[in-house]
Amino acid sequence: MVHRAIFGSIERFFGILVESTAGDMPLWLAPVQLRLLPVTDQAQEWCRDLAKRARKMGLRVEVDRGSERLAKQIRNAEQARIPIMAVVGEAEMGSDTLAVRSRKAGDLGSLPVDNVLTLLQAASEQAIEMQEVDGFEMPPPKVVEAAVEQEE
Repeated sequence: MVHRAIFGSIERFFGILVESTAGDMPLWLAPVQLRLLPVTDQAQEWCRDLAKRARKMGLRVEVDRGSERLAKQIRNAEQARIPIMAVVGEAEMGSDTLAVRSRKAGDLGSLPVDNVLTLLQAASEQAIEMQEVDGFEMPPPKVVEAAVEQEE
């Protein structure tokens, strides 16, 4: 805790808040609510357009430069304590979806872009996490069928 006489009550409040949460702010209070992680150059342009659309809705969005491997982009976003990350590749662009990952809840699966933006906006307005918004349903988990060899 920084003890300085020049700090007022607002500054002390934010100092205590950042210290007690270790910088892991709730979605509605986070400086960046959503980080888009493009996989290709085409996805980069699509992400920029999506970020403009999200900003018009009042969301705080960043687009990753995309110059690093996807695993490193995800790790960097988690270390920066970004509440929601969305991976965007060719499949997501084609189906107008986002592969969403929450810092607190993990992988949320592939969700339609409009649903993600609406859920984020509602969560931000209600001061709750995206998973807590009424009407949010986790997509069914992807079932990976393993090939089992049968010995005769």
